[in-house]
Order: sequence, then structure tokens, then C-alpha cells
Amino acid sequence: LVISAVNEALRQADDAMSNSMNALTGGLNIPGLGL
Repeated sequence: LVISAVNEALRQADDAMSNSMNALTGGLNIPGLGL
């Protein structure tokens, strides 16, 4: 149960990071950022 909670938290953090990066870059794929 703890492991699944941690995995879910990590997934949500990853989604949030992706969303904020998309907002900052305007959705552009900038070479070298590894997005």
C-alpha cells in the first residue's frame, strides 16, 4: 500500500512537472531538454 501511494505521488509529480514545462515553453519541443 505504501509503495503504491509513493508510485502514485511520483506519477502525479511527473505529470505536474510536464504540465508546468509545457506552460513555460508554450508546448514547444526544445531540443536538448529531453522532454
